[in-house]
Amino acid sequence: MLTLTQARDRAASAESLSPVRVSLQDGIGGVLHSPVRALQDIPHVSTSAMDGWALSAEPLTRTEADRGWALRADSAHSPAVRQSPLHPGEATAVLTGSPLPQGTHSVLRAEHGITEGQQLQALSASPDTASGRNVRLAGEECRAQDLLVPAGAVLTPARAAVAAVAGHDHVTVIPRPEVQLVLTGEEVTTTGIPAPGQVRDVFGLALPQMLTQMGAASVDAQRLGDDPQVLAATLAEVAQAGRADLIITSGGTAHSRADALRPALEMLGASLVVDSVDMRPGHPVLLAQLPRRKGPLYLLGLPGNPLAGFSGLTALGVPLLRALRGMDPQARTRVLSATAAEPLPGARRGVRLLPVRRGSEGMRPAGHSRPHMMRGLADADALAIVPPRGVAEGDPVECLPVPGQQAQESIWDA
Repeated sequence: MLTLTQARDRAASAESLSPVRVSLQDGIGGVLHSPVRALQDIPHVSTSAMDGWALSAEPLTRTEADRGWALRADSAHSPAVRQSPLHPGEATAVLTGSPLPQGTHSVLRAEHGITEGQQLQALSASPDTASGRNVRLAGEECRAQDLLVPAGAVLTPARAAVAAVAGHDHVTVIPRPEVQLVLTGEEVTTTGIPAPGQVRDVFGLALPQMLTQMGAASVDAQRLGDDPQVLAATLAEVAQAGRADLIITSGGTAHSRADALRPALEMLGASLVVDSVDMRPGHPVLLAQLPRRKGPLYLLGLPGNPLAGFSGLTALGVPLLRALRGMDPQARTRVLSATAAEPLPGARRGVRLLPVRRGSEGMRPAGHSRPHMMRGLADADALAIVPPRGVAEGDPVECLPVPGQQAQESIWDA
């Protein structure tokens, strides 16, 4: 049986998916395989930050009290505005974002200018006659070939927008994995009040959203009973279809005669990467590789008890998804440090993954933390990694944020 750290390290060592060249829109959410560099200066020409007039450096002087500029006849929309340089004493109308002609000293905003025929004067109190006022200089944001987004970064919508501004239409990314759920259990029902001997499905309801938040591209699901041969045939079909990058199963991971997953994996000649983990709850969680023509297909087997299954997802599923997405190896098994606001009890054996809530003084048990329960996890922000001796009040404790719960990692990072 592996320790939690060993198991997480093995999950994090999974080979990433192959990079693909896609449109910016399709690349959002993927991890950049190649850096994004500016294909041109941004802005690529100097532009106006205001509606108004581009001014030359020196106004015309008729008297000291009557200084101004001669307005050119160009339209603010005319290409001549940019192509013809401003001569001393000249001004020309511009709009916000308009390219500025050579020789522009500053931009006088519309509400600060007074026109009389073809003459322009600035209000005496206007600061807009100072050099560079209301001018967006070419290359002000970046120069051509500047690094905008490094390889290994997630292409967020804002980063995709930066790439577009820099002239890109496509990027090379490690794509988000496609996940196939195979939910087992004759006793599982999806609606209404369970009859004696039945249980309500929790994995089919919660896993798709959790996995999407963890970085999956899409999640399909199918339901089976507890027949190992049927399960083996289904897993083989998924592998042969080649659409899924990861299979996640629920239930049947223990070693009893009633559990179907391990016999099914043996029928398929799968290799176990993680056989079980010395943690409570969730110790029967497993990670396997199924053989297929285009390379191994990973399978994460979650225990059927709700808290045990979601503990397995948090402990192994998070580093596994990050590995498949090609994320920074150091980030794949990251844990977050917190303080115990009260004593956190350990398990009789192995580490305990204890649902905890985050408060101003630190972490407190969320309660209802037996393997078959859901209530504690529903109220939890994280799973505290509690050694067998427990954690005393005020001592540090490492935690794993629960996917989809209240405490998002971006908040914890702040």
